[in-house]
Amino acid sequence: MKLSNLSYLFLLLLVATGCSKFTDIKPKGFLLPKTVDDYQGFMNDIVLANAGYLNNEFMTDDLRFTDDFAASQSITRQGRSYFWDKEILRATEDDAEWNTPYNMIYYCNLVLENIDAATNGTQEQKDLAKAEALVHRAFQHFHLASNYGRDYQAATASTDLAVPLMLKPDLEAKSSRATVQEVYDKVITDLKAALNITALPDFGRNYVHPGKAGVLAILARVYFFMGDYKTAAEYADAALAKNNTLLDYNTFKFTSATNPFSGVTGRPAAELNPENLFSRTNSQGNIFRVFLIGDSLHRVLGEKDLRFYFNFAYRTRGGAASPFPNYLEALPNFSIGVPEMMLIKAEYLARQGQTNDAINILNTLRQKRFKPADYVALTASNAEEALVRVLEERRRELFYHGIRWFDLKRLNRDDRFKLTIARTHPAKSATLEPNSPRYVLPIPPKVVDLNPNIKPNER
Repeated sequence: MKLSNLSYLFLLLLVATGCSKFTDIKPKGFLLPKTVDDYQGFMNDIVLANAGYLNNEFMTDDLRFTDDFAASQSITRQGRSYFWDKEILRATEDDAEWNTPYNMIYYCNLVLENIDAATNGTQEQKDLAKAEALVHRAFQHFHLASNYGRDYQAATASTDLAVPLMLKPDLEAKSSRATVQEVYDKVITDLKAALNITALPDFGRNYVHPGKAGVLAILARVYFFMGDYKTAAEYADAALAKNNTLLDYNTFKFTSATNPFSGVTGRPAAELNPENLFSRTNSQGNIFRVFLIGDSLHRVLGEKDLRFYFNFAYRTRGGAASPFPNYLEALPNFSIGVPEMMLIKAEYLARQGQTNDAINILNTLRQKRFKPADYVALTASNAEEALVRVLEERRRELFYHGIRWFDLKRLNRDDRFKLTIARTHPAKSATLEPNSPRYVLPIPPKVVDLNPNIKPNER
């Protein structure tokens, strides 16, 4: 799917002026969109299906670098992220993980501001474009806040700073950072408004276009990271009522029996995965390639699990044997899917003391992730044990899905689950303590320099 002419024009302008400048892009001599089709063109672009962030995966305990690679990456964004450097971004560097989501939000605001006055379209078409714009805007605001703001804590959310809420197509606006509470409130308001628009179908016509199933899934994730597990489970149930498809990993096989890097036959592309409720591709997948499985994830995952078998191998791409499992370079899937909804429901049940019900959900999922001869049903003797089993299964199922970093932030608030993560290499070592200020990404220096209203994060 190619960018529409209008969207391509605006994308060029955004790149030229710099989204972080919040610059007005109404240059003299260019045609602005007028018709419903013009505005729908913005909602048709594949850029809207891009998750917009990836580097926080390098900061988690789900992966590690070899010693040589760690040394070679010390001057890159990925290497600085891996070691949780105070200055992840240099003063001269752009931050695509800030700029790209705000570009998308600009598109959405342009549609929301002007679609009602657009010509040559039906009200239903206008309503659909409006609903989709609300969904995309909400998703991007939520994940911007999750990366550049503190995790949601009810006691401090009204004062903790998150990110600017951009609600108008005005890039000249010198916005300040909204609070975590303000961002979450607006995200939920946008999602519920989209859900109430009758023109929005249960499922969009392709992976770029969200439907109500996706809105319910996003709401489940948002409430989950607010710590409102009951409401999260209710939205997860509602999403699962629309799609509860699980892939059976027993149907996968390597394209070449002698080369696991050749690809996996039967495993759908990220954007076409039938488990998806809200599809998110990742345009930065080209940098997410050379690393080993993290030690703690390896211990939790084991090697009989097909999620290990089809993602890691004791060899390098060049065919050499490796003493450690290397990642097989599958493109990451940042979609919100059926397994995540099941795990949200299971965690709620475990926290409520409904041990058997929680474990049953896990076993329903796990039966699709092991060869029959290797499958062993999980058990738990009490609610505490069930919760541990759920959190372990969450790691097994959702690694490299873009949410481990957020899980670390929320679980560090619980003494039972908080972790200290260490990187130990000959060239450099580092430690990340629970609740460290480095769990909050730095506001890009360029943004702070251009807009004094935006306060930097303390790291």
